[in-house]
Amino acid sequence: MKIYVGTSGWQYYHWKGKFYPENLDSKDFLKFYSKYFNTVEVNTSFYHFTKKSTFEKWKSQINKNFLFSIKLYRLFTHFRKLKLKKDDKRILKETIKSYKVFGKNLGPILIQLPPSLKKNLEILDEFLENFDYLKLAIEFRHSSWLDKETYDFLKKKKVAFVISDSPRWPTEIIKTCDFVYIRFHGKPNLFASKYEKRELERYEEEIKKLKPKILFAYFNNDAEGYAVQDALEFKKLLS
Repeated sequence: MKIYVGTSGWQYYHWKGKFYPENLDSKDFLKFYSKYFNTVEVNTSFYHFTKKSTFEKWKSQINKNFLFSIKLYRLFTHFRKLKLKKDDKRILKETIKSYKVFGKNLGPILIQLPPSLKKNLEILDEFLENFDYLKLAIEFRHSSWLDKETYDFLKKKKVAFVISDSPRWPTEIIKTCDFVYIRFHGKPNLFASKYEKRELERYEEEIKKLKPKILFAYFNNDAEGYAVQDALEFKKLLS
């Protein structure tokens, strides 16, 4: 199993003194981060369209084995709810084109659906037709999606079901393609709690049962630098 463990984002000034040296310039955060982790989940891309030049700058700071998983722009998932108009499809095409700047450093594209979006496989199927030959992972946040029909659909499409550990959204620990994608959001306090070692050990055991070819695991509990601490601990357990 190839293991990629990291955090959801790296551009956190409050990590200074906890992970980043106090005197480290923010432009060097990614280079420093990549000394400890072989992947990162880009979450700024969820809030706005990111220029190719920005991605090229990031790529220049990491080694050839580092992977960027990118969270899809919320225009398509949260504002349009997967129902794209002609202009939206044009923007999505440009968005995907910008992601491909990473080349071999591109990991999965994370498609996070809003909690208000209920199961509709027909709309999802039509939406996925916009993506060619890319690794995709979908995070569902409404319980209606969590059933055998959805899992069979994802297996057919070779898309990963995101195992989403949190106190708020439902999830399952399943595998729907050759890679597994996990997001640790923190609990009992969302985005703010540190994971206990026994909880990380439980996930380690569950992952081994799934036997994926590749594992992508990201910690989104960035408060107090807990994401970094837990990612390092989980990486150690897996290795």
